[in-house]
Amino acid sequence: MNPYEVLNASRGMTQKEIIQAVTLAMRNKEYSVQEIAIAQKELMNPVIKASHDFINFIEIPSSCNQLPERPNNTTSATNDLKRLSCFDETI
Repeated sequence: MNPYEVLNASRGMTQKEIIQAVTLAMRNKEYSVQEIAIAQKELMNPVIKASHDFINFIEIPSSCNQLPERPNNTTSATNDLKRLSCFDETI
């Protein structure tokens, strides 16, 4: 569980901002009270918060948008390849 997602929080929030995020999360009722309480407890503990910062450092959806696109037609690239005879076995 990513506590930042549960609380719709960002890194670097103060404890006061975390408590405000808890209040908003309870109003939204998207997650259970238990999940919200666990997320709050984890983000209020500096050691656990640091581990979540490390684990959740890479945001996969935004990273996927930055990947280069694959070429649509790869057959033309393979047609230009030449066979190397230096790797042929002589029996």
